[in-house]
Amino acid sequence: LVTPHYLIMKDRRAFAIIAAAVVIGAVWAGYNLWTAGADRGENAYRALIWTVFATPFATFLGWAVARPVERWRAAFVCFMIYFFAILVAARIERLVLGEATATATGHALYFRLTLALDLLAGLGVALQRGRSARTIPAADDILSQPAPPDRSQA
Repeated sequence: LVTPHYLIMKDRRAFAIIAAAVVIGAVWAGYNLWTAGADRGENAYRALIWTVFATPFATFLGWAVARPVERWRAAFVCFMIYFFAILVAARIERLVLGEATATATGHALYFRLTLALDLLAGLGVALQRGRSARTIPAADDILSQPAPPDRSQA
């Protein structure tokens, strides 16, 4: 059985941390969407904001914990996920439902699409970072490698 090259993990720790953070963020976002229900009034604003913000924010936190050196890259990528998921979800909702129906349904499809796109993008980030080599090897990796041959004797 041969593993495809795109699934070979070089950094399982980073993948696990980021993927766990993504899932936790998506669960938090889903919980907030569930608590908001069909309400789109002022009482639901906080829950709806967390619905679109929780997964990219959790992805950033997981990435920053897994690879502290890449915090600025993580911030940029997670902001792009947040920004474009909102735009893409809104566009798909308008194309599928139309403006009148989308407004009548309280933009339910938009919030669900945003949550799904954030989840998929976050898991994609986890997979990509897990497949990339660490920037700084762990001490265990360095100590487990054989010592280079001593060339001073030759």
